[in-house]
Amino acid sequence: MQNPQQVYQQQAIMNASPLQLVVKLYDLLLQATYRKDQDRVRDVLNTLTESLNFDHEPAEELFQLYQYCQDLARDENYEEIRDILEPLRDAWEQASKGQTEEPATD
Repeated sequence: MQNPQQVYQQQAIMNASPLQLVVKLYDLLLQATYRKDQDRVRDVLNTLTESLNFDHEPAEELFQLYQYCQDLARDENYEEIRDILEPLRDAWEQASKGQTEEPATD
């Protein structure tokens, strides 16, 4: 029998929009920085990097930012990673909330 927490997490991921998945990746990454889990930090950064769509303008800047964070992870500078990525995570969350809100009818 599966752990109910795992079932809940799996359902949350399966029902998430692409923007919500990005927020979840940032959450995993930030949690890993607090645990100082270098392998997890690097894995999530790799996932974020691999999921970039270079047909859109911010992809190159995000790629460079993720590469810089990889360098910071190698140096175990987790606080600076958080300083850089927490505001970006919040921006992704705002975008995901804006995507799901119903338009106001006047």
